[in-house]
Amino acid sequence: MLVSAIVCTHSLDNYSNLVEAVDSLLAQTHTEIEIIIAVDGNAKLHEIVSAHYAGNRAVKTILLKENIGVSGARNAGISVAKGDVIAFIDDDVTAEKRWVENLLGTYGEYDAVAVGGKILPVWLGTEPDYLPEELYWLVGATHRGFAEERVGEVRNAFGPNMSFKREVFQKAGMFNENLGFARRGLSYIQAEEPELALRMKRELGKGVIYNPKAVVYHKITPEKVKVNVLLRRAFYQGYSKALLKKLNISADSVVTETSYLKALLTKYIPGRLKRSYRLTELKKLLMLAACVIAVGLGFVRGYVKRT
Repeated sequence: MLVSAIVCTHSLDNYSNLVEAVDSLLAQTHTEIEIIIAVDGNAKLHEIVSAHYAGNRAVKTILLKENIGVSGARNAGISVAKGDVIAFIDDDVTAEKRWVENLLGTYGEYDAVAVGGKILPVWLGTEPDYLPEELYWLVGATHRGFAEERVGEVRNAFGPNMSFKREVFQKAGMFNENLGFARRGLSYIQAEEPELALRMKRELGKGVIYNPKAVVYHKITPEKVKVNVLLRRAFYQGYSKALLKKLNISADSVVTETSYLKALLTKYIPGRLKRSYRLTELKKLLMLAACVIAVGLGFVRGYVKRT
């Protein structure tokens, strides 16, 4: 089965990470793969990447003339992809060598239409002692409480590690470019992944299957774990979920967040409260509380805003 792996990129500053990401795809145990590098509005980067992989028939590069954001770049990649399965990783991610193999095995065993996997953080600086595992979703990693350590259905997978059968885009449509990071990175809105998954479930009657054995490693820079950045991301996650609920795709559009909040309030926060005599646990508890409040404020702001 041919797999199209799409890697979206924009900045020359991330070039070395991009090469590592693509090389990890070239090293997969499943070799029937085409790699599509979608360069989002950076002609110089496209020129460098094209030269680097010139002669490698497994790698294709495309250039978007202007920076339109990751959802638009993903859609551009989908439009030229030839694979039966279309997979996505980020340009600061490396895939474990059996990543594609494990994704495909899940499709075959569970008759799936979409499969995602685990995202493990790689801290490029000191791992922050104030960031609890329950909030790893703020930095693009799989968080505690997302799913059990077994294969099962989830509402949606996440950008650094997700895949879909081609028919999903044919029947449910493409990523909604109005719900992803905006042009020139002026917004932190991120609702395109759950919105597509909800449309997929509505049109095809199947959800995303999560396989924790399909692993990728996401590099986390020190800038991404600054407290003000985390709080801003939390606010916009709440804002994004309000927009998702207002779309009214499904009555259960935010059931995942409701279940997660319940787990926080009844299990994770009380557990950390009992250990709050430790300074590190106290820091994590305070960050957890602050981000829950930020998400709530963002949700209220998004829900009352006029469309």
